[in-house]
Amino acid sequence: MLEHMINNTTGTQESLHRSPEPSQRNDVHKISILKKANILIVDDRADKMLALEAVLEHLGENLVKARSGKEALKCLLQQEFAVILMDVSMPDMDGFETAALIRKRQQTEDTPIIFVTSISDTENQIARGYSLGAVDYILTPIVPSVLQAKVSVFVQLFKKTEQIKIQAEQLRKIEEAEHQRKLAETADRLERETKRNRFFTLAVDMLAIADFNGYILQLNPSWEKILGYSESELKAKSGIELIHPEDHLQMIAQMESLRAGKTCSFEGRYRRKDNSYCWLAWTAAPFASEKLIYIFARDITARKEAEEKIQKLNEELQGRVSALTEINKELEAFNYSISHDMRAPLRSMQGFARALLEDSENKLTPASQDFAQRIVNSGRYMDNLLQDLLEYSRLSLMELKLCNVDMESILNEVLVHVENEIQSKKAEIIIKRPLLPVLSHSTTLKQILSNLVSNALKFVEPGKTPRIEIWSEQIPSGVRIHIQDNGIGISPDYHEKVFGLFQRLHSSHTYPGTGIGLAIVRKGMERMGGRVGVESSPGNGSRFWLDHQDPA
Repeated sequence: MLEHMINNTTGTQESLHRSPEPSQRNDVHKISILKKANILIVDDRADKMLALEAVLEHLGENLVKARSGKEALKCLLQQEFAVILMDVSMPDMDGFETAALIRKRQQTEDTPIIFVTSISDTENQIARGYSLGAVDYILTPIVPSVLQAKVSVFVQLFKKTEQIKIQAEQLRKIEEAEHQRKLAETADRLERETKRNRFFTLAVDMLAIADFNGYILQLNPSWEKILGYSESELKAKSGIELIHPEDHLQMIAQMESLRAGKTCSFEGRYRRKDNSYCWLAWTAAPFASEKLIYIFARDITARKEAEEKIQKLNEELQGRVSALTEINKELEAFNYSISHDMRAPLRSMQGFARALLEDSENKLTPASQDFAQRIVNSGRYMDNLLQDLLEYSRLSLMELKLCNVDMESILNEVLVHVENEIQSKKAEIIIKRPLLPVLSHSTTLKQILSNLVSNALKFVEPGKTPRIEIWSEQIPSGVRIHIQDNGIGISPDYHEKVFGLFQRLHSSHTYPGTGIGLAIVRKGMERMGGRVGVESSPGNGSRFWLDHQDPA
């Protein structure tokens, strides 16, 4: 802070209207160009790394992979990252230890960390994660759209922060270059012109000459216009009297540099006559032989207020991310609870309706019997729906331990389970052996195969004999299982939508079901680190494929 206020400067009207130099225009153009944000994925398992890459590649950002905590720390020494997705369970150095080391380094202490793990979400684990500064703690596999949304928030936050830094630096360089140019012109003219020349009178920016003690000797009218003080009041005050208390030390350091013969640039808050504060950006050049300081200043209050608004918006955005995380957890718990608790009264309602039909059949009118039967049918549908919701919720919450699974035995159990339906529809089941073993969770895999086979038996045109082919093949990422049918098919527009909750393409009267079966299929495959997809067109059947890891 100047010990004595540096107020008015002089400059020619010609310099004020001159266009920026070409190099300055290029710098301004560069402000709008931001490189891709870096996202660090830390996981020692290639399959989980591949799954996260597949989810996040749609964001179009730069994905950096590290297979250990040490490798992640090396990456953080070389690059800045918008967000870190880190597994908890890793050899040598786990995710918590890595996060602790990241937080100890000043450059990375504020980098957002999302723990993505399959470890049970006990309160101790979660508490430890958040105590290390984690912004989220989620179990894999996660819902891709949710992960994309969460990561996008931190990517956008990082980009906005980087953009502010770039803009501030570019503006500072442009203003400094402009200040230096105008100061040079001012110094040349001040030697020949009077104290009240046209430059001082007409300059829009704040120009001044001060002594080495910080008292203003000469200033232009812009100082009075911006700060509200008269010329005599400004010449009677020192800079230390007008500078904001929080900027005192910086001002003193700038004055020491000026006395040492160094040109300085500084941004500080100055008190107006009405006791409000404004931001001034100034550049000062000392002339040691004359013991004078030539000053060029500009009011940047509007720019600073805009930066403050952006900062507040970013803080609000972070708060919304935290709130969204809590809401997601509450919704999962609510879904499981409501699905579980509603089944008991629903079964009672079904039981009483059946008893009414069995015990009072002869006493009821045909209309009453129809009403009671509708209650039974509706209760059965509702019970199936709640049971599917429970299965979906369990897949999200339960811990899945993967092991080598014999596909032959698993498929035989599934076919025995649906044997009555196969026989009633005289379905043709073709299994192309051998079926390759996979790394999977046997119970979850049975449920997935059962849902797909049941759909293949269900979604066929009336009077058409179902035909189902099942085979497996080796692919670069592991083993792919195919289930192909000759059913009604699915339009390409719905290939992704059919895997969502409650997504039905037909009415329940035409093809019964709850609209949750394929959502369970996708959730189960994601929880096992695999993928599911479909190839189909209307009238040409469907081929569903399941990608599994190779058995160890």
